[in-house]
Amino acid sequence: MENNTNTQNTGKSGFFSILYRTRLMLRKGDVTIMNLSILFAVIALLCAPWLVIGGAIVALLLGYRFSIDRNAVGFDKDFEHVVKDAANNVKQVVEDVTGGAHNSDNDDTDHSQQM
Repeated sequence: MENNTNTQNTGKSGFFSILYRTRLMLRKGDVTIMNLSILFAVIALLCAPWLVIGGAIVALLLGYRFSIDRNAVGFDKDFEHVVKDAANNVKQVVEDVTGGAHNSDNDDTDHSQQM
């Protein structure tokens, strides 16, 4: 049991958790235009560097300011919990969609049998 609690506490300082909690924000004055995880920004930079670099240059020329916020408020969950929550949300939506489609198929067959 002690090993499980120790691994749960150390998960918060994992590499992906740190990248998730560290946020890249784009602001114009007091208004936050974009609030991205550094994890997503690194993935975007690896996939389309010309787009990220071009967008950053255009944003700076238009007067936007970049800032980095470590341990941002509202993003204090570790990455493992975020992935589990996302998986549960996707599973629930798929069940809702397939359950709804199944019911509408039954309704169509009932109407065809009545005619």
